[in-house]
Amino acid sequence: MSLGLLVEGKSDKDAIPKLIRKFLDPSPRIIPRTIHRGEMFNSEKVKRYLEALLRQHQDVEKIIICVDSECTDPEEIREEVSKVERELEGTDLVVKYAVVVHALEGWLATDSRALGRVLGRQVSMERNLEEVCKPEEFLADLFSHYGKDFQKTRHDPLIAGYADPKQIARLSPSFQRFCETLGDP
Repeated sequence: MSLGLLVEGKSDKDAIPKLIRKFLDPSPRIIPRTIHRGEMFNSEKVKRYLEALLRQHQDVEKIIICVDSECTDPEEIREEVSKVERELEGTDLVVKYAVVVHALEGWLATDSRALGRVLGRQVSMERNLEEVCKPEEFLADLFSHYGKDFQKTRHDPLIAGYADPKQIARLSPSFQRFCETLGDP
């Protein structure tokens, strides 16, 4: 079985599969693809992405679509994507949405050890990063504090490589839901 993963950008495409491989054992083959955020809310456009993916990879049985809430109330995003999920129910695939509150960097920044490994220093996180509307800016400030420039396409996959998904799930309800979605048949 393979898992299709539709995400918003390159850093998501490179980092989220690393988290999935650490969480799921055994890990399925993960086929990540990027999709424009606006298209994630349109079932017809999503169907086209799914059809293209299936033409290349017939063994895909499940698709996870990760959409960032990007400073919008996550419940509003969940309502929107649940409509699309219902419209996609007629396909032969299991298609599930995961709402990332507010962006991937919010998940990654909850793991102090992983951040410390990338920064080369001990880091202590004491905030609920799901309350930080722009976690990318939060990480940029944190990196700057330690004399480094944060580059999401470089650092997100590095942090994910060191991250402990159980630690992230303990501190991030949206990541915990993501993990539950991965485990759902």
